[in-house]
Amino acid sequence: MELQILHAIQGIHQEWLTEILRFFTTMGESGLVWIVIAIVLTCIPKTRKCGLTMMIAMAVTYLVGNLFLKNVIARPRPCAVDTGVTLKIPFPSEYSFPSGHTSNGFAGAVTIFSYYRKAGILSLLVAAIIAFSRLYFFVHYPTDILGGMVLGTLDAVLAVYIVKRLEDRVNVKTISDNDKTGHK
Repeated sequence: MELQILHAIQGIHQEWLTEILRFFTTMGESGLVWIVIAIVLTCIPKTRKCGLTMMIAMAVTYLVGNLFLKNVIARPRPCAVDTGVTLKIPFPSEYSFPSGHTSNGFAGAVTIFSYYRKAGILSLLVAAIIAFSRLYFFVHYPTDILGGMVLGTLDAVLAVYIVKRLEDRVNVKTISDNDKTGHK
C-alpha cells in the first residue's frame, strides 16, 4: 500500500516541481533551517524563550528519532526496497523510520506555533512541504512521515511544557526570595 502511494506520487513529477521540492528537502537537511531559526530567535531577547524551547525540542527529537528509533526499528528506505525508481537526490545513509526531516520540521514549527501563531502557521506549512518532498523523492514511506510528524509534535509539546514548568519554578523562587528579603 505504501509503495503504491509513493508510485502514485512519482506520477506527478514535473521538472519545475522537482526543483522547488529539491530546495525544500535541502533546506530540511539535518534540521539546519530549524537550527538557524532557533539560533536567531535565541539571539533576540523578545523571542529568546521560543528559540531555546526549539533547541530543546530538536535535541529530544534527534536523540529519540535519529539515534534511537531509526537504529532500533532499522526500516530500509523505499528507494532501497524498490530500486526501479531513479533518485533525483543523493541516497540517504540512515534508516527510514521516522523521517528526520519531518520530525525536526515539526519540532521546530510546532514550537514556533506555540509562541507565535501567525509565524507558526507559516512554519507548519514549510515543515509540511519538506515532509512531502521526502515522499516525492522516494526516500520515505508515508508512515515514516507520519511518525516524524507525531514525534516532532510531541517533542515540541514536551519542550514547551518543560520550559513553562522551569519558568514557573523560577517565578515562585523569585517571589519567595523577595518575601524573605522584604523586596518586591
